[in-house]
Amino acid sequence: MIRNTASSILLVVLVIIVIAANSTYTIHTLDELAALERRLFTTNQVINSINTLHIAVLRTESGQRGYLLSDSERYLIDYDSTLNKVNNIIDQVEANAIRSNYDQQEVRLKQLVKLAKSKLSELIKTVELARQGQRQEAMAIFTSDKGLQLYDEFEKVFFAIEAEEHKLQKQHIDSLLKLRSNSETNLIVSSITTGLLIVGIFVLLRMNIRETIRHRQALQQHNLVLESRVKERTAELQVYAEELSRSNRELEDFAFVASHDLQEPLRKIRAFGNRISTGYESALDERGQDFLRRMLNAAERMSMLISDLLAFSRVTTRGKDFKATALNDVVNSVLDDLEITIEETQAKIEVDELPVMQADASQMNQVFLNLLSNALKFIQPEQPVHIKITCEDVSQPVAESLHLQPGLKWFKLTVQDNGIGFEQTFADKIFAPFQRLHGRSEYKGTGIGLAVCRRIVERHNGTIQAFSEPGQGARFDLYMPADGQPFTSVHQQGVISHA
Repeated sequence: MIRNTASSILLVVLVIIVIAANSTYTIHTLDELAALERRLFTTNQVINSINTLHIAVLRTESGQRGYLLSDSERYLIDYDSTLNKVNNIIDQVEANAIRSNYDQQEVRLKQLVKLAKSKLSELIKTVELARQGQRQEAMAIFTSDKGLQLYDEFEKVFFAIEAEEHKLQKQHIDSLLKLRSNSETNLIVSSITTGLLIVGIFVLLRMNIRETIRHRQALQQHNLVLESRVKERTAELQVYAEELSRSNRELEDFAFVASHDLQEPLRKIRAFGNRISTGYESALDERGQDFLRRMLNAAERMSMLISDLLAFSRVTTRGKDFKATALNDVVNSVLDDLEITIEETQAKIEVDELPVMQADASQMNQVFLNLLSNALKFIQPEQPVHIKITCEDVSQPVAESLHLQPGLKWFKLTVQDNGIGFEQTFADKIFAPFQRLHGRSEYKGTGIGLAVCRRIVERHNGTIQAFSEPGQGARFDLYMPADGQPFTSVHQQGVISHA
């Protein structure tokens, strides 16, 4: 072990000399290797980027062709996905054109980008015309030779660039092989000097043993402090869990008060008000009778608000365990409950084949009851009422885009009506408790039904969205897992695991 400053300096000087000699001998080879690697990397980048662009053009054209020939939206899934990426691909090709050291290739790459943009513009134009209902104009462009000519020019430039880049790639690889042969001599010299360097490093490592031991002791002390903090944090989380349990109990107590103590005075107000209305109507003038009617209406609204608030608070506190639930049976039960309203409105209701999911059946009944009640309430005068309930599977990309919980099978339930609709700007507002878009004189209700729907859907780990336009009806999309667990149970398990 080196024990004094002079020995340390001597070792450092020795290492510096070895490194300097080795670096001087190899620097020329390294410079050549770096230059060749840069050129080879640029060549590979150009080849990869133009191939990616070529594939993107083909995939876009395939989606356009399938959509125009079959009029099926499923061909536009890959089409839209490719268009979302094509700008980045074009940017990469343009960047490679700038990095290219060959002027002729740079010109070709810029020409390739220009042709790709023209071809994509032609594809986008035909698809947008077809989407807007101008199918004949779209097909006229589609059947013309313009698109074929653009693709032929694009492919001609593409093959020219690819051939030249492969030629350059071969030249670079040959140069690398030659450089490898020259590097063998350098390897022999490096092996000798590296041996000396290893000896020096070994000595330096011996010098650092004591410092390493000191740092290890400090780390152990830090770990002890960290463990203590973890224990404190665990105790805090346990306190929070107990506080949450207490809050839930208080919420249940509040629900009990709301359903009994608060309802009882209202029942008396309504009962005595009705007695006054029937027994003393002649003793009241017109103004007094108006006051009495307003009082009874206010009491009835207050009773409805308390009942709805109670239902809202019980979504999580009184929710039942999940079990296999056939949604078609749930919807049929709701339709039976709404039979009179359906007959009065002469509504036509279509229900697709719905899946069986792990759910709280009573809460799913409440969701469909609220959505269908709204659809039967907010109808357009003198127009046949039409409501449709559909279901479709959710693909993995769509689930990821909506940030749905991974590892579950998802499906989308859709409730579509042709009612009065609403402005899309209010799509989030309607899910807030007691939010109404219409006056009480126009439509009855407390404005809490959709808030209950959202809370139930979220308890099932799902999400609900609303889409509408005034006079065009409303659509509610529910993304639900087929085999989920109650949100509160999952959340509590996560807290315990974290603790």
